[in-house]
Amino acid sequence: MIKLGYYLHRVPSGRLIVKISGRSPPRLGSRVINSKGELLGMVIDVIGPVSSPYAVIKPVRPDMNLSRFEEVFVKVGRR
Repeated sequence: MIKLGYYLHRVPSGRLIVKISGRSPPRLGSRVINSKGELLGMVIDVIGPVSSPYAVIKPVRPDMNLSRFEEVFVKVGRR
């Protein structure tokens, strides 16, 4: 598991916005998990300036309860 960044907010469409804190953005389709290893969703887009990007996450469940600034991670390994 590699740190992706931290959760900021949910947009009206239901997508999750994560501030990327690593050096390189994740691949589209990467699975995103919380610190407990629970699947949150998948990266569907990377937006913003190159120097300060954000990841757009499509959640697996619409009723997920995340705390603002909660750390999220990219699951590495086999799909």
